[in-house]
Amino acid sequence: MRVTLVYPSYGTEQHSLYFPFGLAYVASSLLNAGHEVTVVDMEGDRLSVSEAVRRTVDSSPGVVAFGGMVTRFRYVKELAGLIRGEMPGVFMVAGNSGATTVPEIYLKSCGLDCVVLGEGEVTAAELVFAVEEAGDWRQVPGIAWLDDDGLVQKSAPREPVADLDSLPWPAWDLFHIENYVSSMDHRQKKVRHLEALASRGCPFNCVYCYRIYGRNVRRRSPEAIVAELVELVKLYDIRYTGFPDDLFTSDKKFVMEICALMREKLPGIKWSCLGRVNTVDREMLETMKNAGCDWISYGIESGCDRMLEKMKRGVTAKQCLDAIKLTESVGIHAEGSFIIGMYGETRDSVKRTVEFCREADITAPMLFVTPYPGTAIFSMALERGLIKDVEEFLMRMNAADELLVNLTDFTDSELIELRDWAQGTIGRSYLFKKPFTRIPDLLWKHFKLRGARGLFHDMRAFLASVLFRNRA
Repeated sequence: MRVTLVYPSYGTEQHSLYFPFGLAYVASSLLNAGHEVTVVDMEGDRLSVSEAVRRTVDSSPGVVAFGGMVTRFRYVKELAGLIRGEMPGVFMVAGNSGATTVPEIYLKSCGLDCVVLGEGEVTAAELVFAVEEAGDWRQVPGIAWLDDDGLVQKSAPREPVADLDSLPWPAWDLFHIENYVSSMDHRQKKVRHLEALASRGCPFNCVYCYRIYGRNVRRRSPEAIVAELVELVKLYDIRYTGFPDDLFTSDKKFVMEICALMREKLPGIKWSCLGRVNTVDREMLETMKNAGCDWISYGIESGCDRMLEKMKRGVTAKQCLDAIKLTESVGIHAEGSFIIGMYGETRDSVKRTVEFCREADITAPMLFVTPYPGTAIFSMALERGLIKDVEEFLMRMNAADELLVNLTDFTDSELIELRDWAQGTIGRSYLFKKPFTRIPDLLWKHFKLRGARGLFHDMRAFLASVLFRNRA
């Protein structure tokens, strides 16, 4: 059957492109099952809504499937409505974190026939086959739909793929892959790059994070992972790679095996990953460095132990600081992510985060806590009446540097002012330690990423750090 996979845009601003692995895995599974697949990549090809609709209609699909995270909901809704208007009888489905956690919103608002819950590779192939054969597609495990009374019904749960090596590699060739390979990477550097997924799942339970792959970590074999990277180098001449898994460093033996293979098969290539401060040690980091790792991002989130406990991070500020210093000491650049606005946030907790960053000598965007569907804080926000209309909330979702829901006792303006003060103070402290190298680098990085708006954000944060220093 002819299937068109649509990858909606994230937004209109300039930003780094991240290859849609989920949709690419679904595409390869559909191809393996004998279906004809077309991809309409609104994000990678920078398509307007009308262009995306026209390409979808022109592909004459029997099934249209939307991917992308919940932050792309507003585009799924708009695209689905327009496509339905042009192709009234086409079967439409979506699969992503939003469709899994708030299926009723996707089904009712987007006019979809069904949604795929959780992992989509096996479910998508079986669903398309059932639609093609005019069978009872509602019997396919792992989906949800609306019955005649408008109530959500679900089929039997789909078991996660036990052997990730059994999945075919992502269908890179269905995308204009050069758009991704030649784009800025996550460091805002222009180097030919493409990543590979090594595992699925995260064993931890942070209250702000939704894990579509669950807490049971499943890993591909190191041999299969490195073989895929070798193929990427051969096909697309990539010079930089990495592992955008939820958590790459959760198993030391696994990491060490991958590093040994990368030193053997891919000498000289540099790479990055996402780590956790209580899963690394010197031996692991030194081995990673020798295998080409030059950048690790840790989810720090706060420099205040009380806030870390509320987030259920399972780590202390001292562990975070020690891990950053250890990582830098072996020659790997360490970055941290930080969030502001968790319930219980105070001026003192924000000040502790600022002091943490000063001592660690790092800077990073200070993002507002966003209660994504499926997270513990989303349930809390609903219970407290902070989200009164879920669909309206999803329609406003964009980058986390915008305040969508205020979980604190601050007013919105107070919280925004406090964030700007913290952001500016952290940045000012970091930049002025090495002003002649760091200031030009940061300004150029933000200009490349967000243009004049990026420079304006930097200037506003800097002024806030000076003007409001006595109020913080």
